[in-house]
Amino acid sequence: MNNRPRQPKSRLASLLGTGQLAAVVVALAVAGSILLAYQFITLRRTLVGDMAVHASIIADNIAAPLMFQDRDAATEMLRSFHPAPFLTMATALDRNGTIFAEYLRDGGKQSTHADSWFAPVIVTRAVVYQGRTLGQVRLVADTTGIRDGLLGYGALLGLAFLGALLTSGLVSRKIRSRMARAERELAYLAYTDPVTDLPNRRASNETLDAMLERAGTQGEKVGVLLIDLDNFKVVNDTAGHDAGDQLLREVARLLRAQVRETDLVARIGGDEFIVIAGAMRTTEELDHLAHRIIEALQRPLQLNGTEFLATASIGAAVFPDDAASAPELVSNADTALYEAKDAGRNRLGRFRREMIMAAQRRAQLERDLRRALATRSLEVFYQPQFDCASKQLVGVEALVRWRHPEHGFIGPDEFIPIAESCGLIGELGTWVLEQACIDVIALGEHTGLPLSVAVNVSARQFRDNEFIEVVRNILGSTGLPAARLELELTETVLMDDVSRAAGFMHALRSLGVRMSIDDFGTGYSSLAYLQSFPIDQLKLDRSFVRPLPRDGATLAGAVIALAHSFNLTVVAEGVETAEQLAWLRAAGCDVMQGYLLGRPAPLEALRSAAGLAVA
Repeated sequence: MNNRPRQPKSRLASLLGTGQLAAVVVALAVAGSILLAYQFITLRRTLVGDMAVHASIIADNIAAPLMFQDRDAATEMLRSFHPAPFLTMATALDRNGTIFAEYLRDGGKQSTHADSWFAPVIVTRAVVYQGRTLGQVRLVADTTGIRDGLLGYGALLGLAFLGALLTSGLVSRKIRSRMARAERELAYLAYTDPVTDLPNRRASNETLDAMLERAGTQGEKVGVLLIDLDNFKVVNDTAGHDAGDQLLREVARLLRAQVRETDLVARIGGDEFIVIAGAMRTTEELDHLAHRIIEALQRPLQLNGTEFLATASIGAAVFPDDAASAPELVSNADTALYEAKDAGRNRLGRFRREMIMAAQRRAQLERDLRRALATRSLEVFYQPQFDCASKQLVGVEALVRWRHPEHGFIGPDEFIPIAESCGLIGELGTWVLEQACIDVIALGEHTGLPLSVAVNVSARQFRDNEFIEVVRNILGSTGLPAARLELELTETVLMDDVSRAAGFMHALRSLGVRMSIDDFGTGYSSLAYLQSFPIDQLKLDRSFVRPLPRDGATLAGAVIALAHSFNLTVVAEGVETAEQLAWLRAAGCDVMQGYLLGRPAPLEALRSAAGLAVA
């Protein structure tokens, strides 16, 4: 889908430019007004000062003409100040205030603006001789020079004003350009995944809201596909993060090639993508799209010269069939995605209403399991194991059981995966191991037999670097001899990382603990590890025992003979009939367990039957 969510058009850059220019204009206007006012005051003060000096000089020199009533001399003396450009009138008054002599420049024209800023300036000085006042001098100055000076100063400020505006405009233009570029980059980062150049989670959410609104008014369907890559971690771990990014880009390209022009492909997480398919008439359209994507992702991809498969699990949900809102639609698609993963991955999971009940039950069981583990409300049951030759009880297998206060007994096939997914399996396994060691010591003291106990090791415990120390500490605190503890691992766990498995098992063997392969024959069934791993025992899976003695005798006999050739003991699981028991005895099986011999039971129930041998 090329029509990405419309990104909001911010006017920050344009507003910033207009605001800057307005601020510059206002600032220059205020500054210019202040400077003009200051210049006006300075020029007027200078003029008044000059006139005061002239008035003092005239007053000193006109005293004699006033005293001797020599009007011609007084008039001549006043005319002598003609060079002063600002002086327009000079008047000498006698002591009675009558004009004694007068000088008028240019016929005596004076400003008519007596009350304006540029009104004439008038200065008077008394004419005093030997303490006697003879009259006074009055000088009138024209302020045209001040006005002309201010006009010139204003013109200069105007030029500076225009220069500042031009400079500010250029600077503002650069700032607007940078801000616009920054806004585009921020918008890109806000709505685009930088690795794949696909829309991101925010963009997909906005698009989904818009498509649901349109579909609601036009009666259409909108489909959501949540796509989670199955092997992304393998690529990162083996080829590096650069190859992982390359894989994401290749997947993005493949997804874009499969969808319609009206659909949206977005990356919403590390290895998680979403496809939003709008304008659908039937749900089958979404199924066809999902299968095309699965098929496209099954083709090998070349990453840094290495071939990888980018298979994916997909969860699908449709509006309005499966949900009435965008968050509910995505949540339901996520629920379907987890079902696809649990079913084996590389497949499509379609949302069904009953999934909600299952998800709610799973969430409740997770909360209750945490509480049960914290309060030690779980129980350890023990299934007895009997020696085929002596027919005596030789050991037990520890099996954890959960008696839920509301739902009754919950099988381990339901709550163990929950414990693994929510990170409780390590704590649960440690508690079971410790409790099993304590209980087998008590059971051994009751029977007088050196009973062993078999405890399963989960994949999470197998990957825990501290598990070896946990086993060491439990053996030390409980006092159980290491040789009486048997740890069981499945073929799948072992073959997932062969080198790690070998080191793990050798470290446990160094403690004296026995090692057993559980459910032999149901995993990889590779015989090479029988020599590579320090194994003490094989547990023949119940699928080999069930058809005995009429069918499967050749295969079961071959496994027993093979194990003995490697000096391994064989434990047969799931013995439920006397015919199976008789055949296993005859075939040389070492140890047997099953409902025929004894069902899993709590420690107290097992004590009452502990002395029984196989009949």
